[in-house]
Amino acid sequence: MSGGTVSVSLADLDFSIKPQLGKNFETESDTSDSLVPVSRPLYTVEDVLAWTPHKDGCKTDAFNIATVPLAKRTQQDGVPKTLVCHDMKGGYIEDRFVQGTWRDDCYLISHWQHIDTFVYFSHHFITLPPPGWTNAAHKHGVKVLGTLITEWDDGAKRCQQFLKDQVSCRGLADKLAQMAQHYNFDGWLINIENPLEAPQVKTLVGFVSYLTEVMHTAVQGSEVIWYDSVITTGELKWQDELNDKNRIFFDSCDGIFLNYTWKEDGLQRSVEMAGERQHDVYVGVDVFGRNCYGGGGFNSNKALSVIRKQGLSAAVFAPGWVLEKLGADNFSTNQNKFWDLLSDLCPMHGPAALPFVTSFCQGQGQNFYINGQVARRGPWYNLSCQQVQTTFTSAQFSQGKDQTGENRTMRVCTKDAFHGGGSLLLGGNFAHACDALSFRLFSSEIPVQSPLLVSYTFKWETGADHAAVHLILRTTGQTKQWVLMEGDGDTIDKTSIRNNTGDNSTDQAVYFIALPEKECDRLYKECFGCTREETAEQGWWTRFYMLTDDTGTECMIEGINLQYSRTGTVEGDTEEVCLRLGEIRIMNAGDLEKNQKSTITNVTCRDVSWKKSPHLTATTPAGDSMAAKTVLFSATLQWEYPQVSSSSFDVYFWYKGAAGNTTDKVYVGRAQNSMYRVVDLPVIHDEADPGNSIEFIVYPIQ
Repeated sequence: MSGGTVSVSLADLDFSIKPQLGKNFETESDTSDSLVPVSRPLYTVEDVLAWTPHKDGCKTDAFNIATVPLAKRTQQDGVPKTLVCHDMKGGYIEDRFVQGTWRDDCYLISHWQHIDTFVYFSHHFITLPPPGWTNAAHKHGVKVLGTLITEWDDGAKRCQQFLKDQVSCRGLADKLAQMAQHYNFDGWLINIENPLEAPQVKTLVGFVSYLTEVMHTAVQGSEVIWYDSVITTGELKWQDELNDKNRIFFDSCDGIFLNYTWKEDGLQRSVEMAGERQHDVYVGVDVFGRNCYGGGGFNSNKALSVIRKQGLSAAVFAPGWVLEKLGADNFSTNQNKFWDLLSDLCPMHGPAALPFVTSFCQGQGQNFYINGQVARRGPWYNLSCQQVQTTFTSAQFSQGKDQTGENRTMRVCTKDAFHGGGSLLLGGNFAHACDALSFRLFSSEIPVQSPLLVSYTFKWETGADHAAVHLILRTTGQTKQWVLMEGDGDTIDKTSIRNNTGDNSTDQAVYFIALPEKECDRLYKECFGCTREETAEQGWWTRFYMLTDDTGTECMIEGINLQYSRTGTVEGDTEEVCLRLGEIRIMNAGDLEKNQKSTITNVTCRDVSWKKSPHLTATTPAGDSMAAKTVLFSATLQWEYPQVSSSSFDVYFWYKGAAGNTTDKVYVGRAQNSMYRVVDLPVIHDEADPGNSIEFIVYPIQ
């Protein structure tokens, strides 16, 4: 895997240069004066009208452009939808740092399978979603909306500005559509929470209608949602239902977000008023429970049950309550509890396209891993690094008539990872004379054509001596399941596998064995950029399979499962087994070769600054402390690469001598765009060897 490079000379350093980076940069902490890219809202009408997608020949605020397109996902027709509105401590907290921050106790969402639309909310005039949220949501096929809000006296003044005539309101709407298209998000929530003068209402309706129209043109599948606030008279009166006083706004856009203090009879009237559009009515559920049915919190499912009884969609407001109210210590447990209580009330979605690759990372971790090795030590948080999460959770083991559910657990664990900050920990024991343990991972509708390259990467914790692991793809073809077996499969009871996959067509299975070592060595290089031995040092193993369907018919992967099979016995009453699943990769065989042909070009380095740091001593890649003077280097790296091939990159550097010799690579960071801001990188500056330089290497993540 080849990368693009750019060199920076260490001769004649100029410590006086202070590049002007713009308003979307700020210091990461009180102890540093170095600037990092951040997300910000827009505060005034003037700010919006002055915004332009390009400035001085460059994309405006390019760090804040989300790079992940909206993924295809499974759909269920004729079912109500779920909107989540994220409101936490005013917004733009740790998530504002575009390249992440160095802590792992921040809020995140990992239950995207139950969400259709995500709204990033704050109380600023125009809330632009930070790209980390958009990238994470889009990987799961979830749309992301920004927010326009006006409140109090300042809000009334802003309304006077952009509602004074049709030209003004259309000018603002055009800018909002351009922003959504530029930053790659999917629409707007409109919340007018201040009284209006009666003549302004007609202009406001025209604004909402025009914004919806231009959004649909600018962004395919976009949405504009109206919040239940002002009514046809211009009064600020929350209706808690859809009625004649707010229907004019509902008719002008894609949906309405009802206030939280509703009664069930109001929901019944909303159904009648909405007619065929009842799924465009999102009934508010305040997780903080402020005058909300059921009281919010872990009782939010009570409100949702009533909403679903009426066949209406729901808007879950401030699910960050789980962290904000209950704290970080048991966040994962409380988050899972909250969403498990809602799961039966929220239709589930899964992946529906190739390539499908996930490391199960949730966008944070105790360390950052690449190919099973620690690339950077210490806690971190970056939602752009989140990978596709399983559609099933441990709740599957306590539902239905499963008699062995108590013997299995499934959760993301951040103590070890193959890529990113977490891996999927799957544990159980062969109790009750059970010969196999099955785990449902994904519900999917992935169309495939032969041949298909599939791999899974795993690391045994316990049980390697008495269990085998298999990946099972459930399909819609003539063969109902493809079993990706360990070894040659001669020692595995195939009957046991068939009888424990949850598929009734137990006699319609095809069994595949992993590719031979020579072929795997090539795929290790092409997929991971390393050797089998390098990952094996950390206990990680990858099996590669080439799947061909001899029936000649196209089929669909409708489920991805993992299964343990008993291969031996151990002393004691239970035979425990546990492994970490580090990655699953499913792709058309030809796509990997296409990706290999893509190259990074035109790597540049700009906005360079040097800072003296007499209190730091840099370390060579070999680990030897040097007495040479250490300086801190900051710069913006930028490059070109085909977007379809990769949306993330790893950045390294090494020292390069005058003769062209180089040291070992040192990891710098992960970029989610075709640019990266290097901040305060400790660099050895040996004045006795002015011919030295540092060279940055950028690799695409395949």
